[in-house]
Amino acid sequence: MNKYFFTVKGLLCGLLFFVSLQNVFSQTATVQYDPEYYHLIDRYEIKMKDFGKIYSNIKPYGRQDIANFVENFDSTYTGTLSEADKYQLSYLALDNWQYMSDTTIADVKKPFLKYFYRSKIDFVNVDEKDFEVHINPVLYLSTGDDNLNASRPLVNQRGAVMYGSIANKVGFYFQASDNMERLPFYVQQYSDTHNGTIPGQQWYKDNGGGKYEYFNAQGYVNFMLVDKYIQAEFGRGKNFIGNGYRSLFLSTHANDYTYLKLNTRVWHLEYTNIFAQMNASNVAVAPGYPLPKKYSAMHHLGWNVTKNFNIGLFEQVIFSRADSTGNGSFDLSYLNPLIFYRSIEHGLGDVDNVQLGFDAKWNILNRVQLYTQVMIDDMSVSDFGKGYYGNKFAYQFGAKYIDAFGLPNLDLQGEMNVIDPYTYSHKNEKGITNGQLYGNQAHYYQELAHPNGANLYELIGIVRYRPHFLPKLSAVVKGIWREQGMNTYDENGNPLVNYGSNIFLDYNTAPGSPDSYGNSLLQGEKVSTLYIDAILTYSPFHNIFVDLRGTFRKVSSDDNASYNQDENYIGAAVRWNIGNRHYDF
Repeated sequence: MNKYFFTVKGLLCGLLFFVSLQNVFSQTATVQYDPEYYHLIDRYEIKMKDFGKIYSNIKPYGRQDIANFVENFDSTYTGTLSEADKYQLSYLALDNWQYMSDTTIADVKKPFLKYFYRSKIDFVNVDEKDFEVHINPVLYLSTGDDNLNASRPLVNQRGAVMYGSIANKVGFYFQASDNMERLPFYVQQYSDTHNGTIPGQQWYKDNGGGKYEYFNAQGYVNFMLVDKYIQAEFGRGKNFIGNGYRSLFLSTHANDYTYLKLNTRVWHLEYTNIFAQMNASNVAVAPGYPLPKKYSAMHHLGWNVTKNFNIGLFEQVIFSRADSTGNGSFDLSYLNPLIFYRSIEHGLGDVDNVQLGFDAKWNILNRVQLYTQVMIDDMSVSDFGKGYYGNKFAYQFGAKYIDAFGLPNLDLQGEMNVIDPYTYSHKNEKGITNGQLYGNQAHYYQELAHPNGANLYELIGIVRYRPHFLPKLSAVVKGIWREQGMNTYDENGNPLVNYGSNIFLDYNTAPGSPDSYGNSLLQGEKVSTLYIDAILTYSPFHNIFVDLRGTFRKVSSDDNASYNQDENYIGAAVRWNIGNRHYDF
């Protein structure tokens, strides 16, 4: 073990010792990110035109924050609520009942067999003065028919989730599940082009016939470093930055990773640092070696300028000090939580990958939310207008419109994403095989931001509806249109020309590099994808869901007919304490 290991270990121990000296503010677990759950919070934030105490750019949210938000909405909102709204607000309150002022909303008259369901929603729970824990089963069973699959796609996930707090000083969360899955055909194709990985997952056992088995576990502990102001969280899981359906900074698409997160709230500001250890690939450099490591340090500053207008700044560096085995240490220079990483990176030799970003959100008219993200991966001002491959930008513009056209609980969302060629990729300057993987914006050979990489533009439309006469029923219809300029490949799948769509390639293999000019969006073989996904969900009991789902995906190209493909899926699922799986790429 080297001195860097002991330095980081000492830092973590110091944090734990420091927290024991504090008058710590109440700690809670978070609600794992699910687009439909978080849309409920978005909806009432827009209605109220007030962020409350939630800084929505960084997800997931704490349960205490959600409970406070619901209570603030109940006490300040003066408009009319539909029966569906009342149902959804009651759902959020009950789901976070232990942090509501009135905890009796979860009371039951008689527990099941004395020890089970002592509250309405928890299979097992203990709620004492200095200790609380909630344990629930996790179940996801689905099957269906895919016209391109020889065998039916399926999901069989069984597990448990546990969360709680100790003495109101330390919060914790743990989820583990055993999974068996047969992927839709296009997801198998994704796996084939991503070193055999399954989106969002790690190692698996291949049972043949497209069926895989894998075990998944996430967990963390969190605590306050400074009472009410600075929180620390250490664990393994995922984070999401942004207000759109996609994130151009950090999404939940890739596999779990180990991270230390510091969250500082003061005045109208929220400052978040995330230090993460990731894997450059899902394959070791040689048998008997661990998977190659790389690291990420990022920070995001969010400012609630007014109650309904927020702006944010983002910066991230992805780096590695890899040796011949593909492993190395965390560079302590990037532990500084305040300094600009670009300045440090220049001082260290300009070999790492730094991105800068800006985001904003504006709630207006109690009906509409406008949001944006702009990400700068690299920039050369003197080469503007020349198609220089080093000018790499990504843009997102979107809007949410609730109670659309005066129809209660009809919510619309529209979003556009544009990503320049070669964005998120990196150069190989390490003198080792596939050295570019140590600096690209990916983890475990899976994209950390947009799941389709770069050199694309995309339009997303989402319709959500919950009828007031049957609030336990909801429908979500999502349509995605994407055009992407793809690389050209030989008959063995080896790239012939790197046009900038594949973020796992060395961007110095671009035509004309190291000074490649004349590049443009959608260069290469143009491929169009239409994706439509419709889900009808009924919830007979709290956090139990029955889904009917239909998906249509059409890929077409005038430049290369081998891309042409029509795929249809129809299926059903039963879920318990878990969100839907989304393979929407």
